[in-house]
Amino acid sequence: MLHYPYYVNEDDSFYTAQKNLTDYCINQLPPVEGRTVLEIGCGNGVQSIYILQKFAPSYVKGVDLNDANIAIARGEAERLGLKEIDFEVGDAQNLSEIPDGSFDFVVNIESAFHYPDKPAFLREVRRVLKPGGHFLIADILKRPRKSQRLRRSWKKNMHLNHWTEEAYNESLSRTGFHVEKFEDITDNVIKGFRRYPFWLKTMKKRNVFSDSVMKTFYSVNVELNIRLLHKRRQYVIIFGKQK
Repeated sequence: MLHYPYYVNEDDSFYTAQKNLTDYCINQLPPVEGRTVLEIGCGNGVQSIYILQKFAPSYVKGVDLNDANIAIARGEAERLGLKEIDFEVGDAQNLSEIPDGSFDFVVNIESAFHYPDKPAFLREVRRVLKPGGHFLIADILKRPRKSQRLRRSWKKNMHLNHWTEEAYNESLSRTGFHVEKFEDITDNVIKGFRRYPFWLKTMKKRNVFSDSVMKTFYSVNVELNIRLLHKRRQYVIIFGKQK
């Protein structure tokens, strides 16, 4: 899935914990079975395929800015013989290839914090939704505080554009959305990350050197994410529909 984990059970693998997050998000929506779903920021397509196979929508489209990701997604869908899904390159802030009112649901998980123009993204979400359609955004927000110049420069270089909860609520209201849930799930995500020593023990062994490098890299990144979620960030689920 290549996104953050969500804690459910002590013995969940990292991949299972990632699926937990997808399950939690999709279960916030009305049933998607037999309906159409657009995933914006689909990455390599794994999550879109998972949604299709587990939740049985009639059709799923995945859109991502990275053409290499889309090539991988198309290849995997073809390998699995899936006919009710397709993928195409597209900009979340300008989905010109998608007609108005095309989808019952729009899903965006851990992608929006990369977008420099989130108001444009939200306008596009509203435009491509059918009347009364629902959206779900899982995003990493910044906690209200003064940013240091060095941190602002680092975030710019990393293409990170974190909003505050207040900024999201204001823009969602201006765009014409009714927010039904704005939930902070940071604690569950941190608890999911805290299981990483268990995941490292259960990882497939290759050789001593590569295992050592992987474990070091993995541990440093997990601890960094935990620290950021404790101090500066919050992980939220936003669910709603057109007014």
